[in-house]
Amino acid sequence: MTNQPLNSSDQSKILIFGLLMLPSLGFLVGVIPALFLVFGIFMMKKNEDFSHVATAVRNFRGYVSLILIACLIVAAYSATTLNEEDYWDRQDEELYFSLAFAGTCIAYLIFVKFLFINPLDRHSEWVEINGIFSRKPKSPTESVALGEVDIIKGEKLKQYSVADELIKWAKLKEDGHISEGEFNEARKKLLKRA
Repeated sequence: MTNQPLNSSDQSKILIFGLLMLPSLGFLVGVIPALFLVFGIFMMKKNEDFSHVATAVRNFRGYVSLILIACLIVAAYSATTLNEEDYWDRQDEELYFSLAFAGTCIAYLIFVKFLFINPLDRHSEWVEINGIFSRKPKSPTESVALGEVDIIKGEKLKQYSVADELIKWAKLKEDGHISEGEFNEARKKLLKRA
């Protein structure tokens, strides 16, 4: 199932998660976690490697967990002043705000798991090649792996062009762009077609 397009419910989950992230962007607290996720998706598309998204989600969880810990510390401190009636500065509002932010952090930790990473992880092979919201696979010419490309075409080569091609392949091998086996395979093809 990892090489199947996302169904509409999985795409809806990801869209809902994006919409749920919008309010946190307004408070500027959610900018950094959103940047983690956007960068992870960008790197996944660039390198066609799903591990970038998994790393971005791990960074997202770490950052939100730090905010959660800070909110819980503020809530614990504020809760110590509630029972002191003669205390001139009771911190009721700070307690309620920090508990609300802690609840929001817990909600985001749950949302990123069930609305973002789970749908993407179930379709990881599809997403890393074709994208999140695509329904059609890329055309074969776009998704051909480098090892499948036949660089040496079948036309009849002239003798001087074979020598030039062998020199080019030797240079590629010396520079470390191709392996010894790839060089030998290309040399055999070139000499056979000459």
